[in-house]
Amino acid sequence: MHILSKSTYIKGEQCEKALYLFKNRPFLRDKLSMEQRAKFKRGTDVGILAQQLFPGGINMTPSSPSQFDKKAAETQQNLTNPDVNVMYEAVFKYDDTLIMLDILVRDGDKWRAIEVKSSLGISQTYMKDAALQYYVLKGCEVPLSDIQLMYINADYIRHGDLDLSQLFVFQSVKDYAEQYQDIIAKNIAHFKDIIKQPHSPKIAIGDQCENPYRCEFHGHCWKDVPNDADKPYSIDYKTLYELIGDKNQTTAFLNLLFYRPAVPLFDGDKPYTEFIIGFSILSNNGQCDDIYDWNCLDDLSKWKESLDILQERLAGFERVICFAPQNISASLQKYNSLTSKNLNYKILNFREVLQQSVFCHEKVKSDFSLKNVYESVFPDKILFEHSRIILNALSDNIMERSLITNDLEQENKALREIFKKVINI
Repeated sequence: MHILSKSTYIKGEQCEKALYLFKNRPFLRDKLSMEQRAKFKRGTDVGILAQQLFPGGINMTPSSPSQFDKKAAETQQNLTNPDVNVMYEAVFKYDDTLIMLDILVRDGDKWRAIEVKSSLGISQTYMKDAALQYYVLKGCEVPLSDIQLMYINADYIRHGDLDLSQLFVFQSVKDYAEQYQDIIAKNIAHFKDIIKQPHSPKIAIGDQCENPYRCEFHGHCWKDVPNDADKPYSIDYKTLYELIGDKNQTTAFLNLLFYRPAVPLFDGDKPYTEFIIGFSILSNNGQCDDIYDWNCLDDLSKWKESLDILQERLAGFERVICFAPQNISASLQKYNSLTSKNLNYKILNFREVLQQSVFCHEKVKSDFSLKNVYESVFPDKILFEHSRIILNALSDNIMERSLITNDLEQENKALREIFKKVINI
């Protein structure tokens, strides 16, 4: 059995208390957010795609945690098997530390280790990941020609079929990793001692609770910290009313669902090119709600139809209220300059309005999301995470995809509630 893994080692570097709690009190963890789940899925999808650059490999992924030792033994056997040239998720264990390497490729009489990232660049955390893997691989006496980080090329533009050789960039981190081997050995010994302690380390809350990642024990460690969650929100109403303008304008509420795939789907697109895959329009004719929904989940190539449909459906309204983290005008202008111009002059991003009006509440300090704003304005109500819609929209399950229409509508109704409450109409 192993004591540490890549994730627990990185956790220990961020906060030793988090490492201790993870190993000894895992039930105290916060619930995994939908946003985190979406990021994990994206990373998994990109990792599987990257394997196509090295076909014919053996997948060493254990079927359960109880299989780690067995797969580690099989990985060692494969290293000396001349018929094995590529392994995916190869399992290695050294110094009570286990790693699973994304891709291991035979390189002459040596092996090239590759860790795949779905990002457009390399962070310090990624470098530390690789240094730890290098430590374990060297400890297992794997003859390495190099260890590399493989990430997405921000300058790649798709033309025709996907060119994986151009989509991904490789960067050697072997020199960096070698410099940190002594530090890693000391850290591992220290972390193992920490885990064996009868009580968690006395570490005060601080910046490490959020960097480089939000700690999954945040709720536990911050539970006794006084906050203003029960206090009402505050806002600069003078600025708010100046930005809103005429309250009596005919108004529709628009909920846009954007998608930013790591891997470009269409000709002319770069990685993480953003486009609309669905929306919901909410208005009121005086008698009942008028709702119009649209999405292209069954055929994403139809996304270009969204602007024309939006222009047609919003033509009769003087003002359109939305809530989005991105600059809507800039996003729409990338599609069709004339159509977007006709839309942009009437679209008001209420998120930007609230921020400019100095909307303040404890809930929005960490994330100025629709959910947090809604729960700030209506403390007795709860709204789901927006990332739930993204996960369902990208699901292979037809039933899960069908749920997004209702979720888009519910978010839009929440936006209308906030708007009416805050501007007092």
